[in-house]
Amino acid sequence: MPIIRLMIILVFIATFVLLATYTVTRNKKYLTYLKQILKYAAWCFVALFLLYLMSRVIRF
Repeated sequence: MPIIRLMIILVFIATFVLLATYTVTRNKKYLTYLKQILKYAAWCFVALFLLYLMSRVIRF
């Protein structure tokens, strides 16, 4: 659980930093970075959720 919380916090920090940087510079590359971070974070959360489900099934 601490790893998941840490990942969520880091993704939120990166999101706010990239959005702030985009609003200051109006450079589209920061939006593409944000899109990549959200995509990879989503895949990590899916993988962690599947591992959690597998651990629950193996216990029973």
